Amino acid sequence: MFDHSRTFSVEEEKADSVSATLKKFGRYYKSYWLALILVAVALVGGVYMQVQIPFLIGQGIDCYLTPYVTQQTLSSEGGPDMAAFAQFMPDSARSNIGGNCSITEVNPDAAFDDTLAAFTKLILLITALYIGNAILGGIMFFTMSWAGFHVLRDMRADIFQHIHKLSLGYFSQQESGDIMSRVTNDMDTIQQVMGFGLVQVMQSGLLIVWVIYKMFSLSPVYALLSLVTLPFMFIATRWFSTQARKAFRQARLEIGSVNADLQENIAAVREVQAFSREDENIAQFRLSNAANRDANIKAQAFTSALAPTLEGFGYVSLAVVSVVGGLMILNDWTLLGATVSIGLVITFIGYSQQFNRPVQQI
Repeated sequence: MFDHSRTFSVEEEKADSVSATLKKFGRYYKSYWLALILVAVALVGGVYMQVQIPFLIGQGIDCYLTPYVTQQTLSSEGGPDMAAFAQFMPDSARSNIGGNCSITEVNPDAAFDDTLAAFTKLILLITALYIGNAILGGIMFFTMSWAGFHVLRDMRADIFQHIHKLSLGYFSQQESGDIMSRVTNDMDTIQQVMGFGLVQVMQSGLLIVWVIYKMFSLSPVYALLSLVTLPFMFIATRWFSTQARKAFRQARLEIGSVNADLQENIAAVREVQAFSREDENIAQFRLSNAANRDANIKAQAFTSALAPTLEGFGYVSLAVVSVVGGLMILNDWTLLGATVSIGLVITFIGYSQQFNRPVQQI
């Protein structure tokens, strides 16, 4: 199951076959297929709710708020203040009161009570989606963590059994600290991936694809403008992730050296004291400990720099969506014949905000 050569010290360590490695993990999950089905259902349902929320918020503005305010502005019921404001209203707002409303038929002459009742139902639906998304998210992560911990238990048992089958020559060639680091630290990394990492990556990938599809279905040109920073976000994520992975590999090597020094010095403490090598051993441990510190600081530096970088690109995307949408509305412009409404701008702002976290996790 494991390579008996000295692969623990290789920085560019990768699986010989990714598909074969995934199949081995898949065999561990066979006993928990019901949990995986529940996770998949919760994942798809949660992503659907996340995509629908910004869309319904924009629809609430275009279907109810904008028509009511526009009708009040154009009618005499709005009073002198509304009449003064009406002269600055774009022609598109007068001729197309419903904007991009698609969930209901806009009735400009609807009574206030009817508009309020329909708008309240929409607000309740959005609230239910928020609550449902939270519940499904909790179910998904709990179920995946439950299955992941059970798989990790089985994997640790197999690894422990495999270690006892290795030859004496293997243990003479490998340092005990490296073996301990593989069993403890690497298993903790696998635990994080099985419990949260894999689900987050799948959820983020599905969310990005679904949001992009929804944006293009609403307005292809506006979607292209909104996604202008997306390639830069992927490039930044790729570069920082590559550098961080290299640094974390080095950190794993250094913690292995620290464990090896501890094991050797504690096991041979009598010999160290007999030959008065306390100062030399302490100095050697300080060097290995400092190397471990520097490697972890470097890894954390790359990891910490990724979030603000993506956040900056996210702000640029929000600025593009807001400025372009605002100019379109104020100047009564269209995008290849498509009307840009306030609700559409709000929807695209919500979708743009959803890009930062998924891109970072992928």
